[in-house]
Amino acid sequence: MELNGRFIFSLTLISCLLCTPVRGAGLHVMSEDYPPFSHQEDGRAVGFCAAIVQRIMDRLGMDEKIVFYPWARAYMRLMEDAPAALFPMVLSPERKVFFRFVGPVFTDTVYFYKRRGRALDVTSLEAAMRLKAIGVTRDDFYHQLLVQKGFENLDISSSQTQDFRKLAQGRVDLVPMGELALPHFVGCIDGLDPEMFERVGPVIARPEVYIAFSLATPDEVVRQWQQALDELKAEGVYRTIMNRSLLLRGETPGKGQWE
Repeated sequence: MELNGRFIFSLTLISCLLCTPVRGAGLHVMSEDYPPFSHQEDGRAVGFCAAIVQRIMDRLGMDEKIVFYPWARAYMRLMEDAPAALFPMVLSPERKVFFRFVGPVFTDTVYFYKRRGRALDVTSLEAAMRLKAIGVTRDDFYHQLLVQKGFENLDISSSQTQDFRKLAQGRVDLVPMGELALPHFVGCIDGLDPEMFERVGPVIARPEVYIAFSLATPDEVVRQWQQALDELKAEGVYRTIMNRSLLLRGETPGKGQWE
């Protein structure tokens, strides 16, 4: 009887451990400097997406910090066999093979941008294909999208900051970016101003942006993150953060705006 009692106790203990919420412990949470959605300010992660992710982690009782990397490095780390998350990331059919997704977090409209006043014929995507060079960041959504569409005139860099510096210097003809992102992103680059650039050509895409997870991340962690995001939307917290971010008004936020 004593052995049977110990055996039953052991089974009960194992069952309790298996049923304990995962809560994402040990999850490596990554982002890149991509204002207004996520960037660093005084050593802290701020921005609309960063605020949403932080609220999710708080709700799940996680104390992990958001770590910032260049996009290509973060993307490669997410491909590794370890629990990890990366945001913001556009959901595409190709990426569904390599990652899991929680969202959507927001939707943007992507256009080409040129140096203001420069005469370029970009009335169609085919016209853009005939230009000398289009600046893109290695392995980001814009890079992958244009490759999929058949573009071969791509000048590949390690960051979108480099892309816009090249555009300002005339080293590339166009750079793709989301309409919501451009004024804030370019406004944070030293020596550049959003007014230096103008939208040109047709809509390239209207992507939905998500939080991506490595395939090694447990199913329960991904489920809990999606549930937490859904709760933030249902409770109005998501809308409050969105309104505070001023994204819909196209204004450049002040320090600490998205905390």
